[in-house]
Amino acid sequence: MSDLEKEIQDLKDILSKANKEIDKLSRIKSDFISVISHELRTPLTSIKESVSLVLDGVTGPLNKEQEKILTISKNNIERLAKIITDILDISKLEAGRIIMHKRKLNINELIKDIYNATKITVEQKNMEFSISLEESLEVTWLDPDRIGQILKNLVSNAIKFSRDDGKIKISSSKEDINGKGFIRITVEDNGIGMFKEDIEKLFSNLSPLDASMTRKHGGAGLSLAISKGIVELHGGDMWVTSEPGVGSKFIFTIPIYKKHEEFDFLMEEAIERSKRNDNKIAVIVFEIKNAKDIAEKNISEIEDIIKKTVRGPEDKTVRGKKGECIVIIACTDRPGAMAIIRRIKDNIKIPILFGISVYPDEAIDKDELMKKAEEDLKSGKNSLSSQKVLLIIDDEEDLSSMLSFRLKGAGFDTIVANNGENGIELAKKNKPDLILLDLMMPELDGFEVSKRLKLDSVTRDIPIIIFSALGNKNTKESIEKLGAAEFIEKPFEPNILVDKINKLLG
Repeated sequence: MSDLEKEIQDLKDILSKANKEIDKLSRIKSDFISVISHELRTPLTSIKESVSLVLDGVTGPLNKEQEKILTISKNNIERLAKIITDILDISKLEAGRIIMHKRKLNINELIKDIYNATKITVEQKNMEFSISLEESLEVTWLDPDRIGQILKNLVSNAIKFSRDDGKIKISSSKEDINGKGFIRITVEDNGIGMFKEDIEKLFSNLSPLDASMTRKHGGAGLSLAISKGIVELHGGDMWVTSEPGVGSKFIFTIPIYKKHEEFDFLMEEAIERSKRNDNKIAVIVFEIKNAKDIAEKNISEIEDIIKKTVRGPEDKTVRGKKGECIVIIACTDRPGAMAIIRRIKDNIKIPILFGISVYPDEAIDKDELMKKAEEDLKSGKNSLSSQKVLLIIDDEEDLSSMLSFRLKGAGFDTIVANNGENGIELAKKNKPDLILLDLMMPELDGFEVSKRLKLDSVTRDIPIIIFSALGNKNTKESIEKLGAAEFIEKPFEPNILVDKINKLLG
């Protein structure tokens, strides 16, 4: 290595080390701000509640002067709480830790809610307040709490910087930017306006528009930086047009995702969130058997059932790229995915196949995730329907296999365990409708398995049919004491077994 190359390498090492130190300091700063913000909130909440109790007259009557002073205190407590929240949000944005709980909705409904909630406050200032909404807007993915936060901030700023005869208007429209659809939201006022040099620093952290103005009107000048950061996390943009003495227009956009775009957007967002939070994602693909014979209306009904069953705030349900399958993107691992499937199973009345893949255990990008899940689905081993589930616990694998084949032919779904321990584990995990249990097994026999199942609150109500070659009187008496629903002596006629199962399951 030449001296020049060595010098370049040394500089690279120094730069790399410096970058690591900067990242470390940034994390320490963000963590410090988060901790301090949380710690400040606790005493502040107590102070606020104490003042509220006194103001409400709980501790006794107040004269007008006392009420006035306490009201000032309460208003400043709320102002301080808002500043702490803003600092915490800035910290989260910088650290990439701010969480979006997006769902699909019409932003016009959110604007109406904000308008109704803030209308009284605006009108108390003798200002005119109106909305103008494009009725044909599509629903799109957004976090209603965070977008609501932005709208409240913009309306609050418009109130602060408007004249006595002020006018505030919120409008929505649709526009095309570089071939992609966006929803455009505008909050405009006829207030004091801004100069061009002020606009350039408006969205910078800790760079308020005007220090004297901020002191006069309250706040720390952070809300616009936070708002812009939230909009960018939605895939949109935020800007302002303004003229001194005329007023300002604050504008932000939210992307509209077409059917074939939704899947890619949600998958990429889930993977990015998984990397940031170091958790797993399960992709569950559902395909309806004989879908060509089922109307789209019925498929949509099944999609709605699946959406209602999915519980996680970050879990999403979407159609596959071509609309031929229903996909759940869930923040969970494979056992968690199976739990979702079991919940869905209780509500689905027609046969459905499913496949699962997990990030990052089984795939590391969205295309590979979908490919693995589709391969799992096409294997045909995963079936979801209203069939009753039977658990077979028997160490004779050939018999278990033949019995499973017979029972599937009779319309049941089956799970097989080849030893007692595995049988107990599968019973707890899957909660079958009925258990078929062999008595004579090595290590853990049927007597002990039955005893443990009946002692466990999760499995004690599952009916058990015991089959065994031991058909003597003592055996039958022991089985009765265990609370088994039926006993069948080996060898048995399969049809008799099916009849007994049908009878027990109604």
